[in-house]
Amino acid sequence: MKKIVKHMQSATLFAGTAILMMACGGQESTTEETTAVTTEETTTDVDAEAPMNTGMEGSGMMGHMHRNMEEMRSMRSKMIGDPDYDFAQMMTHHHQGAIRMAEEELNSGTDSKMKEMAQKIKASNQADIQKLQDFTGKYKPTPGDTATTMKMMHPMNAMMGEMHKRDMSGMNTDQNFAQMMIHHHQMGNEMSKEFMKVGKTQEMKQLAQKTIDSQTKEIKELEAWQQQNQK
Repeated sequence: MKKIVKHMQSATLFAGTAILMMACGGQESTTEETTAVTTEETTTDVDAEAPMNTGMEGSGMMGHMHRNMEEMRSMRSKMIGDPDYDFAQMMTHHHQGAIRMAEEELNSGTDSKMKEMAQKIKASNQADIQKLQDFTGKYKPTPGDTATTMKMMHPMNAMMGEMHKRDMSGMNTDQNFAQMMIHHHQMGNEMSKEFMKVGKTQEMKQLAQKTIDSQTKEIKELEAWQQQNQK
């Protein structure tokens, strides 16, 4: 009888030990999974908020483009959720970037066609900025969901990624201007298309469509020039 009791006690101890080990193992696994998820979420948040640092030059056309992108990203905290108001503010910064690149071409470029385009782009963007500022000056925005208006900025990060995949080493000012302005216009077009989905006022919708039409035309002109002036 004593042997049977002793055997039962040993079996119970073994079973308890096994259960404890399984519990510890499960807890360790859960901890590892939780840590992995937390790390992934933290990394995603950091990546989303981290300033763009590509290691590329901060001067010239690329410098102007980066400055423009940072200016637009910095205005996220100023968005109020009214698509028309937020779009007007966003496109004002966008056009200012185009003007700076156009001025760089006018000051340092040598190709007559590119300098002509730079002058045209500068004038048209200055006129659009005035229209945008006139609109925000008289418009009474209605606060709303900023997540909706933030979607207008999503194409910007994707375009910047594509831009950095292109080899621009050895390009002169004219070639840099053509390539950077193509990227710049593509971003503006995509942001305008996003706005058209949620815009409320006819005035801003018309200006957004005008931006798409004029910039699409200029992209084609710039691409045609590139074909004729490959490095």
